[in-house]
Amino acid sequence: MRWLQTLAFLFTVLLIAACGPRDTVVEPPLPTSSPVPTFTATPVGAAPAASGGQASSQTQVQPTATPVPQAAPATPEPPMVTIGNVLMNVRGGPGTNYHVIGSASPSERFEITGKNPGLGDWWQIDFRGQTGWVYGPLVTASNASAVQVALVIPAPPPPTATPIPPPTAVPQPTQPPAPSFPYSLVNNGDCRAHSQLSFFNGFVRDTNNNPVNEVCVHIAFSGPRNTKCTGCGVESGKWGFTPFGQNTGSGTTVEIYVVNCPAGVPRDRGLSGSNTGPLSPISDKWTKALSGGTTCENITFRKN
Repeated sequence: MRWLQTLAFLFTVLLIAACGPRDTVVEPPLPTSSPVPTFTATPVGAAPAASGGQASSQTQVQPTATPVPQAAPATPEPPMVTIGNVLMNVRGGPGTNYHVIGSASPSERFEITGKNPGLGDWWQIDFRGQTGWVYGPLVTASNASAVQVALVIPAPPPPTATPIPPPTAVPQPTQPPAPSFPYSLVNNGDCRAHSQLSFFNGFVRDTNNNPVNEVCVHIAFSGPRNTKCTGCGVESGKWGFTPFGQNTGSGTTVEIYVVNCPAGVPRDRGLSGSNTGPLSPISDKWTKALSGGTTCENITFRKN
């Protein structure tokens, strides 16, 4: 009978469940994951656990060796030039035909960046940020044995054309100035000093150098003045004066020149005396300062 009772109970339960609400869904509960235990690694050299199974909280650290600093390798000095004892031109290329870009003072140093081909007697340098060139024999180079020929070398400037001087004008013959007088002094004569009386003589000639008579010649000085005519009682074309009498005329300046003949000049001896006065010259004047007795001969005037 017990199994009939159990069957009746199950039937009743099923009947109640079937009569319950239809929109309720019962979700089964999500399974809960169990935490995974973690394990802590024991540091190397850690102290063993104390009694009771507990690990020590302090960790022993091994000492680290201090590194010894290494000396940095020395950097070789670049090739350099040192300017000598004089102010030096720095040029735009390897030659004196290149223009000057600046000047370097004595003892200044510059880095070498190249050299010229061939003789290699010019150094290319870093001249305050620009490329310059200095003449090798005038500077001192260091560490320059491995310097190579410069990659870029400017072309030399074209030669400066030498200006051709303009042709020299051929001087044209100039006409001599017109004479100021009808007669010119053409010979100052031959003079000599002595202790005797002073004496002067000479000639008047025409344009063909022939003697001319009756042309008046005047002598002027600080004392009496005389006028004589040429050929008057003397050689043709000749005149002569002994103007100081018994004196030498020392300290006197004498002037002799051609004049227009004044009225009343005797043709045999001329006109003497201060009353005639100095006459206007019609020739250049012959002048002589006397320091004693003097004789001057062949003083010559010529008609222009």
